[in-house]
Amino acid sequence: MYLERLALCGAKIVQSNTDGVLYQADKSIVPKINEVKEWWENKTGLELEREEFERFYQYAINDYLGVKKGWSKTHDPKLIKTKGLFIDTVSLGKGMAPMIVPEAINKYFVEGIPPEKTIKECTDILKFCTYQKVAKDFFVEYDGVPVRHINRYYMSTNGKKLIKYKMEGGKRIRPTDLCADSGITLYNKFDDKPISERNINYRYYLHEAYKIIDVLDVKQLTL
Repeated sequence: MYLERLALCGAKIVQSNTDGVLYQADKSIVPKINEVKEWWENKTGLELEREEFERFYQYAINDYLGVKKGWSKTHDPKLIKTKGLFIDTVSLGKGMAPMIVPEAINKYFVEGIPPEKTIKECTDILKFCTYQKVAKDFFVEYDGVPVRHINRYYMSTNGKKLIKYKMEGGKRIRPTDLCADSGITLYNKFDDKPISERNINYRYYLHEAYKIIDVLDVKQLTL
């Protein structure tokens, strides 16, 4: 009912799910939208929360970057809302993407900083790292040497392959390259080696960032 009435007011529905709706509306129809909101709350006994965005970039329903109203004046990081592949802080799980990629994407869209600058000037090796947790019924090797089932690594120009094999009847079958697009360097133990000596495959990280940027750069939504 809410979506229907918003549309009748002249709002453009961008996306909706079970607990929210994103719409674009001209300021002239805001009073009508407020009337719809009040009508819906009285009708259902529920209360709606509203967030206003200056800009909104969406790759999929649960992958988006929102720049909330007020950011242009304050540059308050709390006014940046991220979800899915745009999240640039570490979360636990089976695996994770290198945090430098969403950081580069977010800085490009929010601040106009080229991904090359963000990625190539970063000195924190952990931001380039990812990890893989492989089930116990697999055999894992790095450059032909058996390794543990949980490995942290980064993509490098002089790296080797991290391969997992399915084990059946004591034999290794169906090898899978855990990073087909680049060689990798294991980083299971911290060290203080300078970033300049790590042979980071910057091309890989830039490619991953531009895969998202190239899709969204011409489809940004200004609210």
